[in-house]
Amino acid sequence: MPINLGILGREGRNLHKEWKAELSSHGKYSNKNKYFKNNNMDAWHKKEKDINAHYRTLLKEMEKKKEAEKKALEVLRKEADKKIKEAQQLKRRLDKEKRQLELNKHVPRRSTRLAKKRRTPRCSNGTHRNQTNGRCEDKNKPKTRKRCPNGTRKSKKTGSCVEK
Repeated sequence: MPINLGILGREGRNLHKEWKAELSSHGKYSNKNKYFKNNNMDAWHKKEKDINAHYRTLLKEMEKKKEAEKKALEVLRKEADKKIKEAQQLKRRLDKEKRQLELNKHVPRRSTRLAKKRRTPRCSNGTHRNQTNGRCEDKNKPKTRKRCPNGTRKSKKTGSCVEK
């Protein structure tokens, strides 16, 4: 599995450079030729494998540490977000309760028409409320309108018939 140097940061990049430098010095002609002259190329390959294995394990350990740190930071961030959300919800609830208390203290203004309607009880069956005087009257009662005789008219002030 490849090593993610982006996660490791500066220390990981430095370790990677050190690894590649050691490999390049081990792979140089002068070093390789010493093993070749002694007829010991197997030892040269073994040392190359050891170098690779050593640095790979170091980088993997470093990568695991960084991942663990990253997870710990993520957990802390989630906890902090959760606490912030809880605080916001608590504040909203308290504000809502405060507004409700203020609204309950204040008596709402009602119109006089609704107040009159509320005060008078309902009329019994077969009757209705007269709009002019507010009394209950029979529904079947004929509505007669008093008319003034000829040559007179109804006065707006008194409501009686007066001469023109």
